[in-house]
Amino acid sequence: MEPGSLGCMGDVWGLMERRRGGTGGLYLLLLCWLLATLTAAQAPDASSSSSGIGSFVEFSFSQEPQDSVTVRGGVLQLDCQAQSDAGAGPPLLTWRKDGVMLSAVVDERRQQLANGSLLVQNIVHSRHHRPDEGEYQCLATLEGLGTIVSRTAKVTVAGPLKVVIPTESVSSYLGDTALLRCEVSGDPTPIIRWQKNREDLALTFDPDSRLAVLPSGSLQVSRIQPPDSATYRCLADNPGSTRTGMDAELRVLPEPGVSRNLQFLQRPSRVTALLGTDAVLECSASGYPTPGIQWRRGEEMIQSWNKKYSLLVGSNLIIQSVTDDDSGSYSCTAANKNHNITAHTELSVQGKEK
Repeated sequence: MEPGSLGCMGDVWGLMERRRGGTGGLYLLLLCWLLATLTAAQAPDASSSSSGIGSFVEFSFSQEPQDSVTVRGGVLQLDCQAQSDAGAGPPLLTWRKDGVMLSAVVDERRQQLANGSLLVQNIVHSRHHRPDEGEYQCLATLEGLGTIVSRTAKVTVAGPLKVVIPTESVSSYLGDTALLRCEVSGDPTPIIRWQKNREDLALTFDPDSRLAVLPSGSLQVSRIQPPDSATYRCLADNPGSTRTGMDAELRVLPEPGVSRNLQFLQRPSRVTALLGTDAVLECSASGYPTPGIQWRRGEEMIQSWNKKYSLLVGSNLIIQSVTDDDSGSYSCTAANKNHNITAHTELSVQGKEK
């Protein structure tokens, strides 16, 4: 019998049964394997077709949900879109919050729009009931292909602002330093701005400026001049609310030229900074003669003022683009020809080096 008379789809095992003592069945099996290999090699490249077996199919998100801040009673919309070249129709989009599928949670305030976006109306938020705040993810599914999961979008509901430390009037001597405090808490953390005589102060982290708003919210005025005598107030804003502080007066007194003990207006506090961001270590002091400020990292004095280190309004240490190596202990020393005082703090850097 010619091997081809049965064909490669024929009953090879039957042939081998009939030829127990020979090798014809084995030869036919090997021949079939060789023919199959040659046929596969001559066939069109399956990877060029999205429907070919074992081919690569593009399946990805074209839009993913983003972190969002909303307010109580407001509206939240999270967008999500996915695409594929599999030709199997649009992917099925579903949502989950804090790991739980929203399809399993009945809430008439939530609905999924025709384009897949998630819409939540009349946001609910109280101290003990926060059903809308949390972590959301979009899931895209193609039947026969699988499911992909989007990035995690953090949704925060802005709470009311609370004044922790109100601004009080202060008196300072000409050429000295004054600190007007304003501490307001809230979630998200509010942005603090200041007004002088009810007009906005345009303040930046300019090393040559005498006035600056510190990360704590305080307004520092260095090397006080007569025009600094005015009424000041702080304003705090976050997406949920705005708080306006009480008016406080900065009174500028003539310098009598009599020695005054050094005292910290602001001691440096422990700071945690994200990797790659700038860190500000606050420190300010007053006295006469007017003190200078020196910083140390560990036991080593920081003397090189460059792109890495700089001083904000003459006393607060700015550390640019922090790395793990910047973590550690720092100290601020205020000194004049008569006295010196020192305060210590720690800087921690969060995040991992790539």
